[in-house]
Amino acid sequence: MLNSNLRRGARGNVVGLVAGVALVASACSDSTGSAGNDMSDKSPPAVTLSKGEASPDTVITFQVDVRDNLGIKSIRVNVTGGLSMVFDTTFTSAKTEASIPFAVSVPRSIPPGTPVLVSAFALDGALNKSGVDTLKLTVGNVPPAEVRINSPATGTVAVAGKSIILSISARSAVKVRAVGFRTSGGVTAVDSVTYSSPLADSVSILDTLAIPSTAPTGPMQIATFVIDSLGQRTIGPAISLNIQPLTAINSTPVVTFSHTTRIEVADTLHVEATDQAGITVLGHEVRRVVGGAIDAKDSVVSNGNITSQLKTFEMRLPFTVFPTVVYIQAFARNSNGTRAYAKLSGGIDRIDTVTVVAGSTRPLPTGGVIADALYHARTDRLYLTNIQRNQLEVFSLGDSSFKSPVIVGSRPWGIAAWPRDHNGTMSDTLLVANSGGTDISYVNLNVSSSGREVFRYALPNIIAFTITSKRSPAGFLLQERTKYDFSDRPQYIGTTCTGTGMACGDVVLTYSTTPTPGQSAPFEKNNTTLRWENLMTGKSHFFFEQAMGQDANSADTLEILRYDARTGDESVIVPYMQNAVSSTGTYNYSIVVRKQDLGFRDTTFVRNSGNFTRAAYGEGGPVLGTRAMTFDVNRGFVTTVRQPDNSVATLSFPVIDRGVSPAQDVSDFVANSFARVQGVAMNFDGSLTGIRADSTYMLNPQLRLQGILGTTQSNAGLDFHPTNNGPNSFPLSSRLVFAASAEPVIEIFDSYCYKRMGTIPIRDPIVGPIKAALRESTGQIVMVGATKGGVVIVTLPNTFTTTCQ
Repeated sequence: MLNSNLRRGARGNVVGLVAGVALVASACSDSTGSAGNDMSDKSPPAVTLSKGEASPDTVITFQVDVRDNLGIKSIRVNVTGGLSMVFDTTFTSAKTEASIPFAVSVPRSIPPGTPVLVSAFALDGALNKSGVDTLKLTVGNVPPAEVRINSPATGTVAVAGKSIILSISARSAVKVRAVGFRTSGGVTAVDSVTYSSPLADSVSILDTLAIPSTAPTGPMQIATFVIDSLGQRTIGPAISLNIQPLTAINSTPVVTFSHTTRIEVADTLHVEATDQAGITVLGHEVRRVVGGAIDAKDSVVSNGNITSQLKTFEMRLPFTVFPTVVYIQAFARNSNGTRAYAKLSGGIDRIDTVTVVAGSTRPLPTGGVIADALYHARTDRLYLTNIQRNQLEVFSLGDSSFKSPVIVGSRPWGIAAWPRDHNGTMSDTLLVANSGGTDISYVNLNVSSSGREVFRYALPNIIAFTITSKRSPAGFLLQERTKYDFSDRPQYIGTTCTGTGMACGDVVLTYSTTPTPGQSAPFEKNNTTLRWENLMTGKSHFFFEQAMGQDANSADTLEILRYDARTGDESVIVPYMQNAVSSTGTYNYSIVVRKQDLGFRDTTFVRNSGNFTRAAYGEGGPVLGTRAMTFDVNRGFVTTVRQPDNSVATLSFPVIDRGVSPAQDVSDFVANSFARVQGVAMNFDGSLTGIRADSTYMLNPQLRLQGILGTTQSNAGLDFHPTNNGPNSFPLSSRLVFAASAEPVIEIFDSYCYKRMGTIPIRDPIVGPIKAALRESTGQIVMVGATKGGVVIVTLPNTFTTTCQ
């Protein structure tokens, strides 16, 4: 039989449940023998604690397993910490093995994450006591807090009069309030770091422990602790160090360093060194020839009181030709004057071969994702839309640093400049598409140090209707009016302005909308639309020209209405029917469309020409069925139509924009129909458009294929030289196209003979858009692209030219 008793402790409002155990056989008795020939049982039981099966958050479960060679007499289980109780279990018959599960109810007053320590021991019939086993648990099935010393390792020598660096990490599911350490033995010290809200669930710290010069030789112990947000302290495993005097140390610095295999001239190099005698110098050397002259070097000097040193050097490499292969070594000197380079495992000096590449890669100050970018010549700054931070990142090329960001609307995506003239001059106002809303942010660059949002233009709600004529089975003509409510959230944008001379007239913003699944069928599968908005008159246009025509057995007559975002006022963009007046009479006139062609698949890319007269569009998604289009802001509207009697009639309400090109099916000229269109670019005067898919396809304004650039399929970035004015652009230095690659390079192509003329090596492949601009202050070409490491900015002399004549 088995008897189990529960003793309640200070918090003994908890019930312990012990599963029954069937015991047979009698209790064992002690053996007796003559003096000097003691044959009694001397073997103690063995006790093991283990976690129980998954349980509700208000129950703690565990199991006690006991083994003995003859028979178990009793088991005691202590629960301390968040709970306080004792379980005593007595066996009344012999049992050599026992497994007892426990399920302990936890009051709701005890918060989740509270640590609980379970300990257990057993006695056998001869009163031999087992060792005590322990098990750490937490209330609410929350993982217990952990804290440990990452370095130094136990057994490390600590030198009297020097300091050592402690690397400590801690974590807690209920957040970390403080982390620290306490020493004992030859040195007694305590230190900690306390955190304020918002608390993190894991932290890492570096702390310095000074060993006094008077410290006695011998061992010292270091134990770490973590305090969680509930004020609960958890002690980590301790390490032991061996204190020795400096005179007993005859050591050599151990040096390590790290870097990427491709580095930029202003990249960083991380160097670490340890030596019990203390590090006095830490540095690195860069050579173009192994063992040759040093091309660049840097070092830091310290007093040698610290046994570990680390430094992240910002290299200032004197190279202007890329790529350049260099050889890097790192070294250190200790307080005894011993100097050593970093070593390989075989003991020979480590010499790393590294390629120096163009560009400067900078991580975003607060993280996030860049959706689009623009270079503004007057401010000599890059403006980048950070879609996750709802702001414009501002990067100054003058001092190569990020400035204060500009807060804009929700999920900023596309960016364009307010045009000043047709010579490509930008005004000091930037336009930002807030894809998380239905508005355009106006950013005035003359307000504050970085610029400031001064206005939000509310885009209208545009709704399309089709009036469908169908014949019933009985032969009657029936009409049905169907509503199509599209997303009005802007995504990519381009700016154009009217006028045939240099001066700008009205500014017309052209944009794609953000695809969403909540649109009316059949456009709920992430379809987007194209539109333009006259920002000065408030007039709108919804692109339907690509869909004009008739389906078999049906005629979908189009009607488009505009609802002002601020007043709700309704106006007509395309009437269901209007009058067309000719010399022979008045006729009814309507626009008939293939309704499925009103929407575009997936993300649709938009880019305006450098002179602000045209824009290009590329429908995203698989190439099969993908369309490319262009827009000319100065073409105006179709005002007349030819009637069935061949007379020319004048429309009372012109609706067809002559500047919207007929849609060209990209699959007609893309070889790989399973590729995806991932980007679009347009040159300065709009005479060339590049569509990025499995290769890059160069189109003229009539969307006739001019040539193919052999770009890679996996990247989207593409842009023309800022002054490229056609296939045979002059001077030759402007006849260039820049493309991101699957490799860590920017490819350079000729826009006339379509050959790759060269590459610009960079550190990481560009994974987002690429934009090229002319930096007027220096005459350099500036390119910016998004990489996995942040934003790469490449500045090149505007002297690169094509050799293709």
